[in-house]
Amino acid sequence: MMDKKLKEDLMKIDHVGYAVKDIERAKKSFEMLGFWFENMMDDPDRNVKLIFGENNGYRIELVQPLSKDKPSPVDTYLKSMGATPYHFCYSSDTFEEDIAELTEQGFRVIIEPQSAVALGGRRVVFMMDRGMGLFEIMEEGVV
Repeated sequence: MMDKKLKEDLMKIDHVGYAVKDIERAKKSFEMLGFWFENMMDDPDRNVKLIFGENNGYRIELVQPLSKDKPSPVDTYLKSMGATPYHFCYSSDTFEEDIAELTEQGFRVIIEPQSAVALGGRRVVFMMDRGMGLFEIMEEGVV
C-alpha cells in the first residue's frame, strides 16, 4: 500500500494528454468548448507535434505524430481508437523517489525518464499499470 505522502505527491494532475490525428482540427474543436492554447511546438526526439490548452484550470495536451516516416508514442492509440485521451500527467516534487516507490508497488516504467522539450526541459517518465493504463510523471520545480 502506498504511503500518504506519495499519494499526495502523485495526485496533483498537471494535464490530460489527447492523441489526435489533426492537431489544428482538434484545437479548433476545443476552442469552441472554451479552451485557450499556448504556442504549438515540435518535439523531434519523440516525433510529436503538441500544444497545451486550458479551460478553467483544466489543462490538456494535444499530441499528433510529427512525421509518418517514424514511430511516435501515440501511433497505437490513433490506429486502434482514433482521437482519444490517453494519459494523465501527474507532477512530482520527489520524482526519483516516486518512480522507485511505484516500481516497488508493481507499476512498470514504459519510457525511461528523459527531459521533455514541451515542459521546459523537466524530466518525465511514462509508467503503466494494468488497472489504470498509461500515465506520466513530470518532475516539478526544475527548469
